[in-house]
This record gives sequence, structure tokens and C-alpha cells, in this order.
Amino acid sequence: MRRVILTSLGAVLLLGATGVFAEPPTAPASVPAVATAPAPNAYESLSPGNKRIAVALFEAQKSSTTADATPLTLDQIAQERRTGKSWGDVFQAMKSQGLIQAESLAQVLGRYNRARHSRS
Repeated sequence: MRRVILTSLGAVLLLGATGVFAEPPTAPASVPAVATAPAPNAYESLSPGNKRIAVALFEAQKSSTTADATPLTLDQIAQERRTGKSWGDVFQAMKSQGLIQAESLAQVLGRYNRARHSRS
């Protein structure tokens, strides 16, 4: 249990570090109030580490989505990241919409990693 907590904490610290997994924002600093349509292949343009986080968030929706909330696609999640939002901001937005029930992004990543390792 202690190892899982330390691993999750380490993942959060790495994600929060100054630009370890960050990509330079492609949108201007002021994001328009109107949501834009996702760019084609937004997911494919992410780095491998960012793809892992996007998939973890995507899969976390499957067990959490309520009947009135429509799950986001991988491209929609990736587009949120490409607009300059941090993964923490993307997680919080999804949580506030009722798409994810986890308490933290670290919890989402930990569950994803455990599920991935148990399959192999």
C-alpha cells in the first residue's frame, strides 16, 4: 500500500514539475469562451506520456459516467490539453461534469497503471 501511495505521489509530482510532460500551448493565452471543435488527430499529436494520461482519463469515464453525462472522446480530452490546460485542469473539468468519480488525477493514473499491469 505504501508503495502505491509513493508511486502515485511521484507521478503527481512529475506531472506538476515545470514542463516535464508539458507541451508548449498551441493556443493563445486567452482561450475563447466558446468551445471549439477538436482538431483532427489531436490525440495522435500528443507525446507518449501525454497519451498515457489521456487514455487513463478516458478509461476512468467508463466506470464513472452517469446517464445524463456524455463521455468525452480521446480526441476531445487531447484537445483540452492542447488548448493550454494542465492535466490537473482537464481532470477537474471532467470531475465537475460528473464524468469521473476519482478524488485526484493521481488516483486515476494509479488505477490505470494497476489495471494495465494486471492485464500483462
